[in-house]
Amino acid sequence: MSLSVLCQKITAESALSQVESFDLKKAILFAIQNSPSFDSLKRQVNISELEEKSAAAKLLPSLDFTATHGIVDTSPRTDEVPWDSKLNIELTESLYDNGVTRRNHRIAVLAKNQAEFNFQDQKNKNSLEIASQFLLYSLNIKLLEIQENQFSLVSKQYEMISKDYYQGIKTKNDFLRFKTQVGRAEIDLVNAKSAVEKSQQELQRLIGIELTSNAEIVFVPIPLDNLNNEVPVSSFNLENHLQYKTAQIQKEINQLNVDLIARKNLPEWFLSTGVSYGSADYLETGRSFSDNALVSWNALLTVKYNFFDWGIRSRDREVAIHKNNIQNNELDANLLSLKSSLNQLQINIKQIQKNFGLAKDLLSLEKSNIDFIEREYRNGKAQYLDLITGLNNLADAKIKFYSAASDLQTARYTLLYHQGKLYEDLLK
Repeated sequence: MSLSVLCQKITAESALSQVESFDLKKAILFAIQNSPSFDSLKRQVNISELEEKSAAAKLLPSLDFTATHGIVDTSPRTDEVPWDSKLNIELTESLYDNGVTRRNHRIAVLAKNQAEFNFQDQKNKNSLEIASQFLLYSLNIKLLEIQENQFSLVSKQYEMISKDYYQGIKTKNDFLRFKTQVGRAEIDLVNAKSAVEKSQQELQRLIGIELTSNAEIVFVPIPLDNLNNEVPVSSFNLENHLQYKTAQIQKEINQLNVDLIARKNLPEWFLSTGVSYGSADYLETGRSFSDNALVSWNALLTVKYNFFDWGIRSRDREVAIHKNNIQNNELDANLLSLKSSLNQLQINIKQIQKNFGLAKDLLSLEKSNIDFIEREYRNGKAQYLDLITGLNNLADAKIKFYSAASDLQTARYTLLYHQGKLYEDLLK
């Protein structure tokens, strides 16, 4: 084998290795590992877990170790030696701090649960976005096939008409009609190719293909030919929705924050204990560490109450209450919008199912119709305009069918998203 042939073979194998194929399942798994949005969601959950652990740790005793050794001098010197030495070990525990630490821990626990619900919801939402774009890509592939087939059929008919025209068999009117049809079909074909390329680029963005990647990405379309017409639609309980659970947690967090501010307007109680052991001045003083050792302990109850602050604490409490109500109103408005979306989804699914059935019947009729027209055309009983119209009607029926199939599958995925099951269903 010559060197040039060997180099060509190596180059071809390298090019093949740069092609990577993605179906819907693989695309979602890849997005989980590489998409910036998924990475941010996972990090947010990790942050909430760390904050919850820190809040829990504040309920436990704290042990501090302090050691100071060095030179401290003045001019004129006031001490016998310039050496300074201190060592102290202190164990402290805040038994009660007016409920602040425990409420902060409760807020951290709720925030952790909220982050987990939000992660699950966003994971399903991102999966829906990828699946919807995958369906759009699959639809564009089908539309491209239709336009390619349409362009091929029209071109062949145009060639036949051209021959007949130049032989004087067909009129100039028939020739020009088919020539314009070829131009229209070519424009539709160019637009269909562009739509496929755009949907490919959008899929690459959604799943997180690296900007520096040189691999050729190939997406495997979702089959749209044999879809089930039925999408089970049952009464959906809003309380089971992940967004509803997240909103209820946020309301509880908001109320706890109001309570923290309101408690400052009441007498504040603090109970703390501590034990410390330490020594000082044991370097170059003629005294050992144990000679100056000291153990101390404390158990302190502190009561704090503000009698007069020009109404600042009362106004802070009122502001907190108003902000809490505003935030709750926003949450309720979002839930009302969510409920409306669910109701509209159920209506849309029924309409899409009906459209899909009608589009399927229409496609069957148009296939039978074009078969009849072609037979009549070959027998000389149909005109060119009838054939053109039949071809256009068949292409239009195919477009309607595949569009309805894509809409039906999108509705099914959307329903699974609202049920919180889409991610698991797509990875089966």
